[in-house]
Order: sequence, then C-alpha cells, then structure tokens
Amino acid sequence: MKATYLNYRRLGLIGCCTLMAASCSLFHSAAPQDHPKSTGAVVPGQLAQLDFGRQAAFGHCVPPACPTRTPKTLAKDSSVRTVDRAAPSSPAQSIPSEPLTPPTSPKIDTSRTIIVQFGLGSAKLGPAARSSLNGAMSALLSAHQITIIGRTDNTGPLAFNESLALARALAVRDHLLSTHPRLTPTLSVKARGACCFISANDTLAGRTQNRRVELVFDLRDKERQ
Repeated sequence: MKATYLNYRRLGLIGCCTLMAASCSLFHSAAPQDHPKSTGAVVPGQLAQLDFGRQAAFGHCVPPACPTRTPKTLAKDSSVRTVDRAAPSSPAQSIPSEPLTPPTSPKIDTSRTIIVQFGLGSAKLGPAARSSLNGAMSALLSAHQITIIGRTDNTGPLAFNESLALARALAVRDHLLSTHPRLTPTLSVKARGACCFISANDTLAGRTQNRRVELVFDLRDKERQ
C-alpha cells in the first residue's frame, strides 16, 4: 500500500509540472512580436543628381547611399554693405559750382599806327610818305587824338639826331595841317633821335626802317575816354 501511494504521488507531481509548462508556453505565444519579420524584399534604386554645376551627372543609387537634398541659400555678396539706420549720417557736401565767365565781347581796334620813311639825314617828305598820309586821311579825321613821333637811326652825333627827329615830326604835322587845319586840336608832337629802333642798324635796310615818323591815333569816342 505504501508503494502504491508513492507512485500516485509521483504521477501527481508530473502532471502538475506538465500543466505549468503548458501554461507558460501559452502566454509566450500570445505576447506581441517586438521586431518585424524580415521579408527579404530588395529595395529599388532611384535616379539622383551626383554632382553640381557643369560637372553635374545623373545616375542610379540605392538608399542610404543616395545624396540628400540640402536647403538652397543665396551667397553673401561681400561688396554689399549694410547701412545702420540708427547711426548718424554725415551731411552731404555741396560741390562748388564753377564761376560763370561773362561772355567776351569782340575786341574793337581803337588804336592805329602809320609809319612814313625819310631819307638819310633828311626831314623832307618824299612822294611815298605823302601818299601814305593822304591815304590815311579819312581815319585821321575821325581820330580824337593823334601823336606824331619822330625817330632816327644810330648814325651821326646824338644832338644832330635829336634835332633831326623833331624836324621830321614837324614836317608831318605841317603837311596834315596844310590840307586839314581842323586837325590842330588833336595833334601832339614828340621826338627822340637814336632811340626805339624797330630794326637792327648794322644793315642799310635796317637803318632805312629806323629813319621814320610814327603817327599813333586814337579812335575811341570821347565818352569812353
């Protein structure tokens, strides 16, 4: 009897263990799966730009080896300078304007000079000298001031040249008054020999030009004087 009791007790223990093992396997199979089952499917490739600019090219790639898109930004221009509106601005400098030049009026010739020549050591008016004076008579009549200046070359004594220069100037004055006496108030006489040469005295032609009388007459109106 005692052996039979032990056998029954052992069978009961084995049955209990079997039920416990079955219950554990039941709860384990009912738990949700944490990791997805691998399907073994192949990821398809995609078309992507592999470079930029003139070196840009397109080709197939498989993620994650494909290039990723980046946000586009504008390049900063270093030549553009930001203006701080809070900072005080310097006052604008005015550019000085150029002075206006008044229009120039045409220059009017108000003076004229006539030269008559004389022979060596002579104060006599020759035909050429008389012709020059008569040809300029209309201008002389309109002049308000006429200055007659006698000259000589450098030959001979200085005292002789001084008297000769005066004699030549008086000869011209007398010729003008003989034909037009009304010129008397406008005439003045000056003389200086061996002075104020217009040509060199080392040649005959130069000395001939220096033996002369100059008539300088002013054509300005009396109101402008």
